[in-house]
Amino acid sequence: MLITGAVLLFVFLLLGSFHLTDLSRHFTKPVFQVAPDAVYTPAQAAAAISKSSEQIKDGFFNAGFTKQVWWVSVKPTVSDDSWIQIANPHINDIRIYEQLEGVWEEVYQSGDYYKYEQRILDDPDYWYPVKTGTHNYLIRVDKKGESLNIPLRLVKDRSLAAYLSERSFFHGMFIGWIILLLLLNLFLLASLREKIHLFYCLYVTFSAIWILSQWGMGFRYFWPDLPDFTSKSRPFFSNISYIFLLELTARFFTIPNTQRNYTKTIRAIQLLLLVSSIGLLLTDIPSSGPLLRYGYLTTMNIIWLAGLGIVLLFIWKGYKAQRELSLFFLIAFCFFGVYIVLLLLSQYHIGSDWMFFANMYGSPVGFLGESTILSFGLTQRYNFYKSEKEQAMQALEKERRTAADKIIQTQEEERNRLARELHDGLGGLLGGIRMGAHYRLKPYPAEQEWIAEQLDLAVNDLRNIAHDLMPVQLQEQGLDRVLEKAVSRWNMGEEFKVEYNSAIKNRYPLRTEAALYRIVLELMHNIKKHAAAKEVNIEIWEEEHTQRLTLLLEDNGKGFEPGKEEGIGWQSIRQHVQYMQGKINIDSSHLGTTVIIEILMEKETV
Repeated sequence: MLITGAVLLFVFLLLGSFHLTDLSRHFTKPVFQVAPDAVYTPAQAAAAISKSSEQIKDGFFNAGFTKQVWWVSVKPTVSDDSWIQIANPHINDIRIYEQLEGVWEEVYQSGDYYKYEQRILDDPDYWYPVKTGTHNYLIRVDKKGESLNIPLRLVKDRSLAAYLSERSFFHGMFIGWIILLLLLNLFLLASLREKIHLFYCLYVTFSAIWILSQWGMGFRYFWPDLPDFTSKSRPFFSNISYIFLLELTARFFTIPNTQRNYTKTIRAIQLLLLVSSIGLLLTDIPSSGPLLRYGYLTTMNIIWLAGLGIVLLFIWKGYKAQRELSLFFLIAFCFFGVYIVLLLLSQYHIGSDWMFFANMYGSPVGFLGESTILSFGLTQRYNFYKSEKEQAMQALEKERRTAADKIIQTQEEERNRLARELHDGLGGLLGGIRMGAHYRLKPYPAEQEWIAEQLDLAVNDLRNIAHDLMPVQLQEQGLDRVLEKAVSRWNMGEEFKVEYNSAIKNRYPLRTEAALYRIVLELMHNIKKHAAAKEVNIEIWEEEHTQRLTLLLEDNGKGFEPGKEEGIGWQSIRQHVQYMQGKINIDSSHLGTTVIIEILMEKETV
């Protein structure tokens, strides 16, 4: 499903961008000829080109990496006023000569080495107006030490506005898409406070600036008076975005990060990119030779490929443990790889009509696909780690409850042992004392009756304590029946009247029923000892729609201040409620006290 979606996204981006950038209805492709420079004058260049029979008919010439200046000869015949467009905003020095009455005259000079204001038309590309008629132009193109392609077009003056408007529409869609991704991840950054979203935003931002520089829009809008930076802007922003891509990769995966060698490799490549970027800013590009530029570009290509290699290594190492996350990153990497490959191919002598589209729009298409899938991947990563965290918390909670169950079971066993000793040992001893006293005190009827009454009270108290410690019927008969018997026993006393109402239909795990039983006993003990109440009401019921079990206990005693100087009894009650993941509400005044306890209905499994 993920791969299918990625393929559909790629096809949508590719076909959509190709359709939006196909402006062939607004221009024609002039036939032209080219020749490398040999320190020619315009006349010599024209003579050299005239000896060549090779013609460029598809409007696009790709010289690849070049160490020399090139001359272009074009002889357009136009029926309406038109413009010659050299659709490459990154020519360092471009000069146009027109043959007027047999003499070549320079009519235009511009390029990256000059301020933006020297361009005739306010557009990143180079435009020169052509009047109706036949003209003979020579164009001198200087881009030594870099890759060079020369796309030539003829646009009629009446079609110029529509041509520029439709081309800008694609640029606007690209910028809007990027802003949407940035806003989404800034929101995630503010919500989740995970730095990985910050590095995603930095990566996307610098990559987008790199693409804007690729289109010449950086020079147009941001640094029009800094021609020296224009030639440096693309490799500079590419390096910076690469630094953040590597950081994003390192933070996206957790498995490789447990091995320090991977992190050290990431840091080494980032350091190389940073040093090369600083060196680039300090270099005087116009005065540097072609070999220096070629060496720099070749070195950067090697570093970029090494970075791609480490990204692939992270994907491979994380695949077994994080398969879906690795697929997101791998598919995003494929988009990234497409535009990197197209960028590298554009530096070599590959000429065809599609190369212009690949050179100008391949990078945005690849980057939009990559950044979009990465954004979804970051969201999926959050869900993945959230699920892992929940599973870990559930396992921890299960382990905690298992340990608590063992503690409770141990406590119940100890209570049972103590209850048996009290009932069988001390109870039997008191019974024996009663019988012996009855025999020995026969001559003293009054003393015999008194000691018998006292021993009966002691035996009854002992039996009640034993019953409270060990509700032997709890596991067999359940909480409801045991509480009924306890209430009957309490009502035999003279302290207060207890009313009990139950709407329990289900049985619950022994740990739950035992905890509720202990809570009721502790509350009743507090009422007996402190409340001076005359009436006590106990209710317990189930709420199926909320899956909660509620215990209510209220009295008409003198009340107390909840939370103030709570003794061991209240601490035990709160611990039981916390163990059952419930909540307790206490309302107390001089008119009495109401305690409501709610817990989740954890039904007994058969």
